[in-house]
This record gives sequence, structure tokens and C-alpha cells, in this order.
Amino acid sequence: MIERRYVTEHRAVGRKLEGYAATFGTPAKIQDFNEVIMPGAFRSSLDGRDILALVDHDPTKILARTKSGTLRLSEDSKGLAFELSVPDTQPGRDVLALAERGDLGGMSFGFTVDDGGEQWHGDLR
Repeated sequence: MIERRYVTEHRAVGRKLEGYAATFGTPAKIQDFNEVIMPGAFRSSLDGRDILALVDHDPTKILARTKSGTLRLSEDSKGLAFELSVPDTQPGRDVLALAERGDLGGMSFGFTVDDGGEQWHGDLR
């Protein structure tokens, strides 16, 4: 099952968006539990997998992808950093305009948790 999380740290720089798609050690309230993403959580996903940046998780609205080099992802001590080159498409222009005006509320990321890849401590995952 694909899960989605919302993150607010991003900024427009020219025709690029950059920021953090996820930050480590920051508790998030998800329905009836709390979640903390730990360092290393994205390591295996960054090893050669083609990852897409989409508008509203819609696969018909591609902003960038790692395979083409238009989406760059890296894990550092703060979290999962991203930089994407915004395309000159209608969804790209819309997202860039909203980001430049400060109207873009944030972004989210989708993920799956491998079997045995989560740990629970009470209501904290």
C-alpha cells in the first residue's frame, strides 16, 4: 500500500524547486499514530530506481524524474533533499507560479514500507 506524507520545506530558485521532501527525526501525526522518519530510510530507494516528481500524485502530470536527471535526490543529515528542474509544461508553469508567489502549501511524497521495515513503540512508528 502506498502511503503519502506532506512536507512544507521548499523554495523556487529560477526554474528549479529545491528543499526537503522529508526531514529526519521530526514527529508527524498520522491519523491515530505518530511517525518519525529515521536517517537511512531512503537509502535503498536512491540506488538506481527511477523516481518521479508528480503534481498531486497524478502520473499524467510529471514534473521531473531521476532517470532523466531532472530530479535529483540525496539523503543528508537533515533528510531527503531534492532539486527538480521545472518543465515548461502547463503543470510545471502552474507549480512554479504558485511556489514563486508563496501560495504552494508544500509537497508530499509517496512510499511503501517493506515487510519488517517498520518499528512500533506504542503509537509511534
